[in-house]
Amino acid sequence: MRRNAFPFFALVFYLVTIVYPVLRVWWWYEPTGAISSALSTLVMLAFLFVPLGLFLSRFIFRVPMPKQIMPALYSAIGCCFLFFPVVLLLEFARWIPGFPRGLESLIAIACVIGSGAYALLNAQRLHVKTVHIKGNPEIESQSLVQLSDVHIGSRSPRYLERIVEKVKKLDPTWVVITGDLLDSPRVGQAELEPLRQIADRTLAVTGNHERYEGIDRVTSMLQSLGVKVLRNEELGVFPFQFVGVDDHDSPSHLIAQLKRFEPNDEAYRVLLYHRPHGMEQAANWGFDLMLVGHTHRGQIFPFHFVVKRFFRLIHGTHRFGRMTLHVSSGTGTWGPILRLGSRNEITKVVFA
Repeated sequence: MRRNAFPFFALVFYLVTIVYPVLRVWWWYEPTGAISSALSTLVMLAFLFVPLGLFLSRFIFRVPMPKQIMPALYSAIGCCFLFFPVVLLLEFARWIPGFPRGLESLIAIACVIGSGAYALLNAQRLHVKTVHIKGNPEIESQSLVQLSDVHIGSRSPRYLERIVEKVKKLDPTWVVITGDLLDSPRVGQAELEPLRQIADRTLAVTGNHERYEGIDRVTSMLQSLGVKVLRNEELGVFPFQFVGVDDHDSPSHLIAQLKRFEPNDEAYRVLLYHRPHGMEQAANWGFDLMLVGHTHRGQIFPFHFVVKRFFRLIHGTHRFGRMTLHVSSGTGTWGPILRLGSRNEITKVVFA
């Protein structure tokens, strides 16, 4: 998305997904007294302006917020989004003969509470997705684990501890982190300390949030922990040739960077990048495997459709000629600790 178009898109997104459903639920509600009317109005105003205030303070004015309240605040805002599909369905349901008019707001609130509770529980689970790839005989005993979009900051360091323990049990040959490991300036080396346990076999590339929070600072922290960060670099460790490219908003960035490298015909060639861009060019370059993330698979339904507007492939394993592409749905969550229609994913690539 072009930077000059972002404010317009953000405004439309806010009006459609928050202002419209919240006002509609408030309009459907029929208070029975002055106190009930006042409380409903206050709740409506909070739903309307807290998300806007958080967005402006966090991303425009860069005002630090108390980290103790951020998970709860983000999750509450995520529940605001859940009103959107519920209200859309109710708009159509109200035209069905026999629909109980007057109960729209109660039905909407009950649905949001139920789906929000499920999404909160789902966001705590860690799923291991195994991808089987038929490779050369030299790599049949090898395996890779991909972590992507962990988002420490939105998620706690304790969540990273759980991830590391799960990775240790999987016992991969290499661990690769495809960007957005953290998303807050408050995250320091101490919060990333669990990575030291797997650092000797871990490679990382940068995502957009590393750029936002200071790419040199994040790189320095990871290197201090023993993690190898590939910033437009390659690493040859037989039988693999790893190429890691810094994240960039422009799809042409990856294409330009690939011209700097030469494929090793003796190795299994793996491209580590943050977002699903440039797949055809990567396949033409000669990569056997491309691992990316960034999309979160929409994270909270129905935003899958929004993400699809910007990325053709938002999840799963795909083929481009001889190259296998895997788009992770993300190991963590950004902002709201909610997952609806998606799940937290640790990807294990097994060569058979």
